[in-house]
Parts: sequence; C-alpha cells; structure tokens
Amino acid sequence: MSGSATSVSTDIEAEKDQVQAPSEEIVFVDSNLVTWDGSDDPTNPMNFKFGTKISALAIVSTLNFLVPLGSSMFAPGVPSMMTEFGNANSTLASFVVSIYVLGFAIGPLIVGPLSEMYGRSIVFKVSMSLFTAFTIGAGECSNFVSLIVLRFLAGLIGSTSLAIGAGSVADVIPIEKRGRYLNLYLLGPTLGPAIGPVIGGFLSAVSWRWVFRVIGTLSGVMTIVVFVFLPETYGPYVLHVKANRLRKETGNDKLRTEYENRMSGTVTHFMKNIIRPCKLLIMSPIVLIMSIYVAITYGQLYLLLTTFTSVFQNQYKFSTEAVGLSYIAMGLGTLVSILTIVAYSDRVLLNMAAKSGDKKPEYRLWLLLVLSPMDIIGLLIYGWTVQYAVHWIVPLIGTFCLGVGIFATFSPTISYLVDAYTIYAASANSASTMVRSLGGAFLPLAGPKIYAALGHGWGNTLLALIMLAIAPAPVLMYFKGESLRKRFNPSL
Repeated sequence: MSGSATSVSTDIEAEKDQVQAPSEEIVFVDSNLVTWDGSDDPTNPMNFKFGTKISALAIVSTLNFLVPLGSSMFAPGVPSMMTEFGNANSTLASFVVSIYVLGFAIGPLIVGPLSEMYGRSIVFKVSMSLFTAFTIGAGECSNFVSLIVLRFLAGLIGSTSLAIGAGSVADVIPIEKRGRYLNLYLLGPTLGPAIGPVIGGFLSAVSWRWVFRVIGTLSGVMTIVVFVFLPETYGPYVLHVKANRLRKETGNDKLRTEYENRMSGTVTHFMKNIIRPCKLLIMSPIVLIMSIYVAITYGQLYLLLTTFTSVFQNQYKFSTEAVGLSYIAMGLGTLVSILTIVAYSDRVLLNMAAKSGDKKPEYRLWLLLVLSPMDIIGLLIYGWTVQYAVHWIVPLIGTFCLGVGIFATFSPTISYLVDAYTIYAASANSASTMVRSLGGAFLPLAGPKIYAALGHGWGNTLLALIMLAIAPAPVLMYFKGESLRKRFNPSL
C-alpha cells in the first residue's frame, strides 16, 4: 500500500487502487480497508513503548497470581470452617476448595471470546470488580451453601486472567521474545496455589474468614490499578475503534478492518465467538491432546494441595500455622522451574530456528520433555516416604521435584498454544483452561478415597503411572505437531 498503511476513501464509489508490484504483477489494494499507519504505528500494541508493555504485563501477571492464590489459600482453614458449619464430610471439604477451580472451567468459554469482540481492557475491568465483590462476600457467609456459591462465582469471573492473560502477552510481545515474558506470566497459576496455603495457614489460625478478607482487599486494590493503568492491547479491537472513528470523521460507512466480522456485537457473532474454544477442542488435535495432558497434571496438583494439610497434621503433627509452611517446597520447585524456562525458552527456540529456518511453535516443548519427568520422580518420593513416615524433610524434597515437573508441563504447553494460534491465542488458551480446570476441580474429590484405599505409597504411584501413560502426548506434538497444525486448521 502506498503512502499511509491506512487507505481511507471519502468517496463511497471509490474503486480499488492498482499498485505495481516489483514482479510487474498487478495487485489490488482495498481503499476502504483500515490498517496500521506503517510498521512503526505507535497505536499498534506491538509498538507500545517498552515501559507501557512492561506495565501492562505486570498488571496481568499480578492478576494471574492473585486469582489462583485464592484457590488454595483457603485450604488450611477448611477444617475450622467445617467445624463452624457443623459438617464433617471429607468430600465436601475438598469440594469447597475445588468448586473455585470448577469456575475456572466455565468462565473462559465466555470471557475469552468476549475479549476478542470487545477488547481485553473492559473484560478485565468488569471481571475484577465482580471478583472483588464475590470474594469479600464469601468471607462473610453464615452457611455452607452460600460459601460454595460465592466461591464458584469468584472462580468463574476470576478466570479472566487465566483465559486471556496469555493472549495479552501475545498482543505486545513478538514470538522470538515471547517465551521469557509468557513464562513469567504463567508463574501465577502454579506458584499461587503452592504458596497460598503458606499465607492461609497463618491467617486461618486467627479465622478462616480472614483469608477472603485479605484476598478481597488485594483484589480491590488491583481493580483500581486495572481501571487506571491497563491499556487496550488487542490489536484487532484497536483497529476496530480506529475504523469507527474514521467512519464518523469521513462519513464513509464502507470503511472496515480485516477483523470486522469478529467485532460485531450481534448475538450470532457472540455465539460464534463463544463456540470457538469448543470448536478448537473438537477440530484441533493439538488443542485437545495438550489440554487433556495439562488437565491431568493440573488435577494432580490440586489433589496434592487439598491433601497436604491432613497429611502433615495427622502424620507429622504440624500445627495449623506450620502446615502452611509445608507448601513452600513445592513453591521453591516451581520457582526453579520458571527460572530455568525463562532463561532457556527463547534461546532454545532461536537456536532451533537458526538450524531449520523457521520459528516453529513445537520448539517450545523441548524443555517440557527434559523437565517433566521430575513430576513422576516427585510423586514416588513423596508417596512412599509419607507412607512409611520418613522424616518430613524427605517428602518435602519430593514436593520440590513435583513443583519443578508440574510447572515444566504447564508453562511450555500454554506457550506452544499461544505461538500456534496467534490472534486466536485467547480462544486456544480458554479451551485449554476449561479442560485443565475440570481436572483441577474433580480429581481432588477422588483424593481422600484413593489414599484411603491404596495408602499414600500406592496412591501416588498410581498417579505416577498415569503421568507415565500420558508422557507420549508432548513427544507426539514435538515431532508431529507441525503436520497436525497444517492438516487440522479449523476455519475460525
């Protein structure tokens, strides 16, 4: 396109301009198509100043830490809450924790597509306002049913950061630099649940209600930050706003963007956008296989998180305050994993791209193949040392290994889906979040029965065998993912 990258015609009857390409081939440029004003257009989120990008990513990453923090921070306070409400059912005790994660499974079906219709910013603003209200309300409940309902609603609306945060990273960071920032963002969903009980243990010693009051206060502060400082980062929506402005200024109603069909506010387009994550799950083997793979890992994480309290209180006689500290080892393992992946993710991608000549999304999975076996090792160490009441430091070493392996499974998978689906990253991530959250919600409900029937030794060995059985999934994606992407490319 000659001159400005945005060709705007005020003449409703304007014809398409003809431009002579270097190859002498005649190409046509639509004069009514609204695009960026050149490759360095400052309104393009990819061209935001570095400080603006970092500020936006810091806000989104903080939300992605805060919301998952609330999923497990309540775990140490569950026994006192059950006592206060006069209920001794162990399955319900696990359910009041996992119901929050069940909300994570449903919310992305709505908020992910909405962010691709109305932009990221407004979705974050509305969701954080409601999340704060539901969380504060949960801390003031007087009965078990209302607590479960508010926990579910908080998880549902709070899932925004998990569903569209990765898309926000992809909005402003090019693929060759994306791994480092994306993995820092993804630290929240694994580190948050791991360290939440550490804080929750001390708060619950005062009252389980203080867990919700603290999270509610923090989320209220972040809601203000979102309203004041979070810019719109979704490029297609920024162009949509630009097209609307130009239509008003020029009177040319034919002006449009190439994404206009996805920006319509009609019910038909809304439903189409909501269906997109499900369509990806059904029609893309990559999304389906990797989502199931992560779901099993995520479910295992929450199964362990919901049973650590009883294990270390009953087996090792930890106090309510001290039992929260038992989660630190997993958090440290997660931190080691994230530092490793941040240091090497982009480096591996660029090194492999230099050899192949193409920055293939599958290169993101290399670190998963190397580090994920730590999950299986951790399960075996933790399970059998708890079974035989070996000194508490040894099972904590096992949970450290678990932290390394679980994050190494979770993070590269999401990075892979984001790189593979670019402008549909939010929908792909929503699909993955939905499936993995179902695993995180329901697998923990089986935890007490598994350990009661098999003990911690064979119970965790069973989990290790399941992880071993699904280990070929990322190997398949690493070697065959490119051909699968080309063969199964659903029209979205």
